[in-house]
Amino acid sequence: MPPHEFVPHDILLTNLVLGEARLFRLMLPEKWEIARGLAPPDMQARHMRGGAPWVASGRAWYVVYHSEKGWALELEVRVTAHEKKPPAGSQPIEIGLHTGYVAWRKRRRGLPWKRHDVYFMTIGWYCPQTERHIELEFSGWCPQEGFDAIRAGVLRTICH
Repeated sequence: MPPHEFVPHDILLTNLVLGEARLFRLMLPEKWEIARGLAPPDMQARHMRGGAPWVASGRAWYVVYHSEKGWALELEVRVTAHEKKPPAGSQPIEIGLHTGYVAWRKRRRGLPWKRHDVYFMTIGWYCPQTERHIELEFSGWCPQEGFDAIRAGVLRTICH
């Protein structure tokens, strides 16, 4: 895979009752963009760690895309306040200074007479500094090269 330059994207969630809180700084390869998904973000809890408000429990949906190549992936972010075990068959990886995992799966989607494969890449880790488990699930029809570029960026993501 060719080397990439990475662009930071600060991801924040807002709740009328809880206020604003940080999710993380997502690193994406240059020329990749991020946009809100169809569903609004959902923050159930936040807590203060290191003098900053962090999402302690919540979900958010986005689309990451490379408009020049016509590639797009859905991104679901899940945050919980407790550590989770890696899924069966996952591989260990390093995200920043944290040990995490990457897991792959494939599902058939579409109408019964026109089904196609959809690939899922889940990257997760526990951040002891902010006391939360973060999972990013990317899915779509993007070629492996696109998944690899996104994975390279996520490994540089800053979660605290």
